[in-house]
Amino acid sequence: MRLGTYIFSGLILILLTAGGVYLLNPGSYSVTMLGITLHLPIAVWVGLAMGLLYLLTILHMVYHGTRGYFRRRKLLQDTEEMKDALYWSLLQEPKAHRYATPQMREGAPLLNVSRLEVIGSVQGLSDKLAKALEWVKQIENGEYVDLKAKKIERFLSRENPLVVRNQLNRLEHEKGFAEEVLNSREGYAPEVAKRALEKMVHSEDLYKLKKYAPILGKSELFTLLDRVDAKEEIGFSPEMLDAFLAGHELECTDYMRIARTTLKRFSPDENLALFKRLAKSSEKAQNAYLYILFEYEMLDEARRFLEEHDELEFKPFRAFLILKRGKYHFKIDDLIDSQIACNDA
Repeated sequence: MRLGTYIFSGLILILLTAGGVYLLNPGSYSVTMLGITLHLPIAVWVGLAMGLLYLLTILHMVYHGTRGYFRRRKLLQDTEEMKDALYWSLLQEPKAHRYATPQMREGAPLLNVSRLEVIGSVQGLSDKLAKALEWVKQIENGEYVDLKAKKIERFLSRENPLVVRNQLNRLEHEKGFAEEVLNSREGYAPEVAKRALEKMVHSEDLYKLKKYAPILGKSELFTLLDRVDAKEEIGFSPEMLDAFLAGHELECTDYMRIARTTLKRFSPDENLALFKRLAKSSEKAQNAYLYILFEYEMLDEARRFLEEHDELEFKPFRAFLILKRGKYHFKIDDLIDSQIACNDA
């Protein structure tokens, strides 16, 4: 029963009871307490007794109603808190939430350190959760969702798996985004920056890639060489190659790989000048320089180079020179590959 209804009904009952008693017995009754005598009709005494009980019941109802109100309010607050925790866990960005009721504290705090993975369809969600779930599904399906337009991007960290996946999706859909990522790499997760670099390396020419040369690894360098081998016109030249090789710690096999490409694209003079310079700056490029000398049948130059070095060095090339002097018409590729050329033992 509602409190207002109870108050109204109680007052009516008291009045009806007092009136009924007065009709049955209109007499009076006296009570003396502390020297004070009260002489009131019996009906009034009955009404006062009922009124006292009535007041106590109202106080009792108000007390428990107030307790119930605050309990329900805490539960409602915890419910909203849990909905918010579900929202952020669904977006792979769990945040700290506090719960007031003991029942919620027994399990709900797990959402503070959890990322949700939805494996089926769900009905009856709030608009907020339904939108978040829709964004997650779109991103997982390879679509790009503009989280900035949704006004939640600033609340998500750059390492957030959903953010990373979304940015990778954007790289596949927007060509210009790769350059945007590389120009501000500190604002993106490492895997996003790496994928952006891969996209640029596979699609842009060397003129555009030149400013990113310091961050290119050997795998990206060899990807560019593969594109050159595939006869893509990307601005490959000795000067450009120098710019991309600067700062790299290359091995003997790396220089051999580069030589196989330059032999196809550079003139003999350009190639010899390039590798002669590389051989002076790095001992690991000397094998590739020898390889080029033999490829161009410059046996005298190769002999002089070998005479300047210890007899235990460049054994495969020394053996090949002996064969060439014996008028054996072998090509260097017939006997020496990158592994053999770089193994002097």
